[in-house]
Amino acid sequence: MSYGQFGRPVRLLEAYKDWRDDTMLEEADGKADFPSFLYGPVRQSVFQGYSKVAPVWKRYARVENAPDFRESRIRGLNGLKGIGYVGDQGEYPGLQRSERPAASLIIDTYGGIYSITRQAIRNDDTGELLNRNPNDLGFAAGNFVAETIIALIESNPLAPDGTAMFTSGRGNEVTTALSEDSLADGITWMEDQSDDSGYRVRINPATLAVKTARMEAIAKRILNSTNTGTTVNWTGAAGVGSPVMDKGTINPLMGILPVDAVVRDPFWSDSNNWYLLADPKDVPAFAVGFLDGKEEPFVGLKDPSVRAALGSGVDPYDFEFDTIDFKVRLDLGVAAVDHRAAFRGVVA
Repeated sequence: MSYGQFGRPVRLLEAYKDWRDDTMLEEADGKADFPSFLYGPVRQSVFQGYSKVAPVWKRYARVENAPDFRESRIRGLNGLKGIGYVGDQGEYPGLQRSERPAASLIIDTYGGIYSITRQAIRNDDTGELLNRNPNDLGFAAGNFVAETIIALIESNPLAPDGTAMFTSGRGNEVTTALSEDSLADGITWMEDQSDDSGYRVRINPATLAVKTARMEAIAKRILNSTNTGTTVNWTGAAGVGSPVMDKGTINPLMGILPVDAVVRDPFWSDSNNWYLLADPKDVPAFAVGFLDGKEEPFVGLKDPSVRAALGSGVDPYDFEFDTIDFKVRLDLGVAAVDHRAAFRGVVA
């Protein structure tokens, strides 16, 4: 998924269709098309095919409320400066502060239509296609939000200062695997920050994000083990100690991050990369905005209200095609806000 100047997906419909093709049952070009297994001579059941994984994107991005579709600015303030000596009946100096470059956030519309044919409904032995569809559409939309946010982060967009969010020049990108040393370097970098006026600021890392259960185990071992090894077995790979941290018996990193800091999220694309982020409620590295603050997707059922020309009754299907149509719609946008709140390891 590619991103434009303001961090929003380019060509929304194409991006949504590409994602939907990989994750949902989808009809082909014709409205009367549907997966052929429902038309077989043998009665069959349908299984879900995936488990519902709760996304954890709120650990990465701050939620913004957008009143309309016009561009919004997320403004940052530098720290107050100018406290000085007053003494007995002296004058109090005036304090000053400056603004950081503002991040741009644009809300746009995401969505899709999913149609189920009359024959497919009648051939569905489970009778669950209609009942399950609204929940599945909501789940698909939730996954889309999570993938959109992570796609923005992994694309390394421009920060408001015009430079990429993650660079070795900034000091917030390394190519080493997750280890005691690399994590300590990331925490040190994030805590040792100044604003644009040179005023010392405090940014506390709160989340260590990884993709796989193996990386989660390594991260928790680094952060929670009481002891380290007594011999040096460092080879540069993830989870095998380091030439500095693996010499003693007491783990110096135990408790250095919050107890719930480690987050495993399957939406990340690389199994070896890792991300260290501040609490987005405090200092957001990234933001996601929703129209009127509504995070839940709109899921609607088309009601054609077609009445029979002969006799009584209402046909629940579309007048033009024998289908029942569902629509899912989201109004959101994503943006890069502050590079100081994020650090990543992109393992070569």
